[in-house]
Amino acid sequence: MTYIKSNTLFKNMRTDALYDSLPRPIVIADHLMTPENMGALIRLADNIGATEVCFLGTAPSNSMHKVRRLAASSRDNIRWYFSEETDLRRIVPEGKTIVAVETSDNATCIYDTVLPADVTFIVGNEGHGIAEPILSQCDMVTYIPVPGPTCSLNVTHAAAVALFEWQRQMRNTLTK
Repeated sequence: MTYIKSNTLFKNMRTDALYDSLPRPIVIADHLMTPENMGALIRLADNIGATEVCFLGTAPSNSMHKVRRLAASSRDNIRWYFSEETDLRRIVPEGKTIVAVETSDNATCIYDTVLPADVTFIVGNEGHGIAEPILSQCDMVTYIPVPGPTCSLNVTHAAAVALFEWQRQMRNTLTK
């Protein structure tokens, strides 16, 4: 077995062929507090092939260098921006289903939920999750079961689980 650089492996596998048949997702984050999570979310969205990342709230004026540094090369590969808009339908293109990744009384387990092909995922703030006025605008709410003693995930880890579960479901749909 020989190590292969990931760029070589995935280029040869043509993993982006998923988007020959499907629209690309959008990622929205509700008022993140840390530049580390912002940068990691930009990189994650680029990894999955999302079209953009929207950060609800204002840009952290004193730590944008950290956001850019942590996003690495992804900062130039994907559109990302900050918006104070509170009406998600003004941000999300028509036809996209807004799926919140959040714990709430009407949430369904992500592994039991059929995720839509044309999707926008929204994740919440590190301390308080998705604000109720934003959550109430979502078309679906799904949670990730966490069986360990710390029953919450870092926002970027939750986004990764949701995005790659979406990718898994879409690949399975296309191969049937």
